[in-house]
Amino acid sequence: MKKETQVTASTQMFFSIDNIDFQHLTLSPVLYSMAGSNEPFEYLEAHDISSSGFRFYTNVRTNDYGQRYGHTTASHELKFKSSSAEYNFNAFKFGNQVIYSTASPDAAVIASYWIFEDIQSSVGLEVRKAETNAGHKKNQTDTWCQVQINDQVIQYSSADTLHPAPKKKVPQVIISDTDKFSFLSNVNIYFSGCDVYRALPSGQVIMVDRHGNGSPALASEYYLTPDKSYPSGLTTLTINDGFSDATAVIEFDHDVSKKQVTMTIKSFTSRLCDIRDVSFIIEAPNAICFAL
Repeated sequence: MKKETQVTASTQMFFSIDNIDFQHLTLSPVLYSMAGSNEPFEYLEAHDISSSGFRFYTNVRTNDYGQRYGHTTASHELKFKSSSAEYNFNAFKFGNQVIYSTASPDAAVIASYWIFEDIQSSVGLEVRKAETNAGHKKNQTDTWCQVQINDQVIQYSSADTLHPAPKKKVPQVIISDTDKFSFLSNVNIYFSGCDVYRALPSGQVIMVDRHGNGSPALASEYYLTPDKSYPSGLTTLTINDGFSDATAVIEFDHDVSKKQVTMTIKSFTSRLCDIRDVSFIIEAPNAICFAL
């Protein structure tokens, strides 16, 4: 967690309202609060708030796959007004990014990250009474985000240890043709160009068309054939974020004679895309990291 006067985030990233003193705040414009843990999500109009709240959006859109998700579609000025103060935030949209900033003396913008220092998970808009800033109160709250690890939804704390971003980005790895690969992303990603399979804890292998369910997600046990292997020769997998904001193309070259697969990120338009080992969280080697 890092407090800033300005934070840049994806247009798909939710923000929290970190209402340190539990003031009754009137929200302008009306925001949308995401409810539930699975699709179809419900989006509730939020006119006011009296505690801290999470997973807010300024707009909701239907993505390319017919699913409704929060998505910032235009620049906004956000005003949170209490009986004694008004806190102003600017959300300036450019391309697939939003710059959140504030000039209010008793407000701050917080950038939160997940697992790695370069995987952004959420943005926090913090407000507090002037006397709290002066040290008359100690009522700190911890910023957290909702994430998914192998399909389990958990609350991930900003206080949890972050790992340094790799100094050298890895675009290619060579694996055995029986090895799995993984995905780590801060947005949903959808698959095209080839079949993708996932082995479940029950032992069943199913075809899947996406990774993620509305939260930053890490999952493993992915393959390109139902027998937990890869097609012979070259196979190209394209992943995208569902809103045509970014794509990545990954090539799998299966050398049957050597029983090995060369996995290569051929191109990407996301903020970052590389291959990492995330086995310190779960057994998630060869993780394709895709982040906006």
